[in-house]
Amino acid sequence: MRKTYTQILVAILFLLVTTNAWAQDRLQVQGLVYNEEGRPIENVSIYLLSAKTKAIIKTTLTDRTGVYTLQTVPKGEFVIQASSIGYAAYVSNSFIVSEKSLVMDTFKLAMEANIINEVTVEGKVPLVQQRDGKLVLNVENSTLSAGNNALDILQRAPGVSVDKDENVLLMGQQGANVTIDGRQTYMSGDQLASFLKAMDGSQIKSVEVGTGRMAKDDAEGSIGTINIVLKKNRLEGINGTFIASAAQGNHARGNTSLSVNYKKNNTSFFGMYGFTSDKRQYDLNINRVVKSDIVNRVFDQNTDMIDDDKTHNYRLGLEHKTSERNTVFMQFSGMRYDEKSSSNSLTKMGADGIKVDSILHTSTQTDEPFNRYSLNFNNEFKIDSSGRKLTFDVDWTAFRNENTMNFDYRTTDPTGVLLYEPELERSSMPLKIDIYAAKADYVQSIGKGKMEVGLKYSYVKSDNNLGFEHFVNGVWQEYEGRPNYFIYKEKVSAAYVDYSREFGSWSLKLGFRGEHTDSDGHSITLGRREKTDYFKLFPSANVGYVATENHVFSLSYAKKVSRPNYRFLNPFEYFIDKFTSQRGNPYLKPQYTDGFAMNYTLYKMFNLSVGADFTKDAMVESLGQDSESGKTWITRDNLGKSSTSYFNVNAPAQIGKVWTMNNNLTLVYMHFKGPIAGSYLNDGQAFFQGRSTNNFRLSKSLSAELSANYNSAFIYNVYKIHARWGLDLGFNYNFKDQKSSLKLAGTDLFKTQKNNISTNFGEFDSLIKQYNDNRTVRLTFTYKFGSLKQQLRRVNTDSEEKSRAQ
Repeated sequence: MRKTYTQILVAILFLLVTTNAWAQDRLQVQGLVYNEEGRPIENVSIYLLSAKTKAIIKTTLTDRTGVYTLQTVPKGEFVIQASSIGYAAYVSNSFIVSEKSLVMDTFKLAMEANIINEVTVEGKVPLVQQRDGKLVLNVENSTLSAGNNALDILQRAPGVSVDKDENVLLMGQQGANVTIDGRQTYMSGDQLASFLKAMDGSQIKSVEVGTGRMAKDDAEGSIGTINIVLKKNRLEGINGTFIASAAQGNHARGNTSLSVNYKKNNTSFFGMYGFTSDKRQYDLNINRVVKSDIVNRVFDQNTDMIDDDKTHNYRLGLEHKTSERNTVFMQFSGMRYDEKSSSNSLTKMGADGIKVDSILHTSTQTDEPFNRYSLNFNNEFKIDSSGRKLTFDVDWTAFRNENTMNFDYRTTDPTGVLLYEPELERSSMPLKIDIYAAKADYVQSIGKGKMEVGLKYSYVKSDNNLGFEHFVNGVWQEYEGRPNYFIYKEKVSAAYVDYSREFGSWSLKLGFRGEHTDSDGHSITLGRREKTDYFKLFPSANVGYVATENHVFSLSYAKKVSRPNYRFLNPFEYFIDKFTSQRGNPYLKPQYTDGFAMNYTLYKMFNLSVGADFTKDAMVESLGQDSESGKTWITRDNLGKSSTSYFNVNAPAQIGKVWTMNNNLTLVYMHFKGPIAGSYLNDGQAFFQGRSTNNFRLSKSLSAELSANYNSAFIYNVYKIHARWGLDLGFNYNFKDQKSSLKLAGTDLFKTQKNNISTNFGEFDSLIKQYNDNRTVRLTFTYKFGSLKQQLRRVNTDSEEKSRAQ
């Protein structure tokens, strides 16, 4: 298998070399911009747009004489748009670039009577772009993203999905590293899901998805990285945004947020506060067959659960340019997440093929207040004009979780007569996690290339004290064997070097990152300690080739790691109900992945990715079962090997003048091999995920968005994930003041986004059906306010638009 992949990669590299035959002449388009008085205008933003899709192909600025030059223009049909604050935007007629460079007719920009708050670029920034080897989902103005949380938005990114337990998957795999503005969240599993559900989607500008990694990046993330980019203010003066949203599913929910920014000369202040109320109903059915040599026993459980979550988000920061070369950034952010849930379940139990002999009635009450605090400091010093730069980062993040659960079990016969006395149990699970991280990065040009070197140190302490009691003879007593006090400490020291250089149409980037890990898992209750101390080297490489402006290739390799969630290492049990629990594994090891990827971009619009990941000691979910009591537990274990091959294509399209479409298709083949859950697994399956997002410009003020998605069935480890699909529809209306908008959206219109899984592996036979109250109707109002200074806004706006177009 590995030999086959090697041959494929060699063939891809051969194609990169032979594409020189596609090279075209480097064409350019020039022109001149005047005002109505016949004087040249400096710093006019010039956009080269595709005539059909209106996608931004290239951008530049006019010089002091009003002249602009667009270099290396591809062949095709285009239009040019010219924008400058204080002037009405100008759009040329369409023209064709074929064999010769062009000189355009002079543009004359007319003065506007009123200075608008922002420059509106008619050339649409595509919903999905390829940038620096990553696929970027631009959600800032999406109708369907309005009012939703970060977890909802992530699922719309290319190759990203969420499983039944709300784990974030990339190319169908667990192990993606989720970051915020490039900073580690240090979370996974249910903690990450809670954090993302509490983040207001209105804060998000874009989502960057990448399966590659360079040495500067943390090695964490066996499949790749999902980076959430937050909105930033670059405009002079006071401005801000107010958002209010209300939704109706099975229960009412809503959120509101206020962000305020102030920029004066070299200093910027920003603040944000958001509140979310999210009440959802979860419907769950679990059918388990516990196999036995005598007679199988069936457990048929139906559960109705209501989650009532209240979330407070806040962020406060300062950016100050202390000199022309030095900039200081400080930010404090936090979150208060209060989850109160109640569930009632009925479990019918009986011999296989025979009538029910007993029924378990379970009532569970959960109260889980969760706090997250984060303090970030950054200092960037530009040493000289040659590109030398030194950056320092210091971060502190703290998590505080006070989780309490109360269980009430009552077992009856089919007629409702109690068979035992009611069983009352309760648990408390306070969790404290503190994370300290510091790093330094240095950049310097060497010859015709650039070298980056850096150091990083992080320290993590997780303090988890699980208490468990049951009600015996009228008194609460400790439940012997269940309480556990577990402390985990981890220190990671890292150093890296990256070197990059361009050779004409080729580019090369090589890097090495070394990480030394020292961890200590201590179960104080059991008196058990598990220590590890190891060093690993993580090489990376990327080769890029620009055959023409229309054909851009890159080929990359990176070694990556995924370390266990701290809770997965805790050796004690976390009980979900009387018959189901989660067990930690203190011997769980990190998994290491060799990842290969090839990316191809056509006309800066169509993006294709092909990749393969080979993982050793893959961390997967494992099962255990007691055939006598019928109890089942879930744990994490290291499988021998897993391999994943994927193909992702993202294709936008323009149909007429009002319909813009973006289609994303991901094909994946996953294979698992090794001992798991008491048996040996050697199985795999291909599957695909598809999403089509359609935008309709119904009028100047009214637009609509329609999104459809489908995930085919597939095998993941010992589970079969069933197929699912969904349809979302939204409308957006912009008021005449250009500051206010109203958005109406419906999600999962046909109630088909169901998370159903089954397993029939070894002694395990079960079917799980789950629906998470996804069908909602949501109304969102947005209001932007503030006054802006014209001159500084022009500089910053042009810079921002250029960065989006590159």
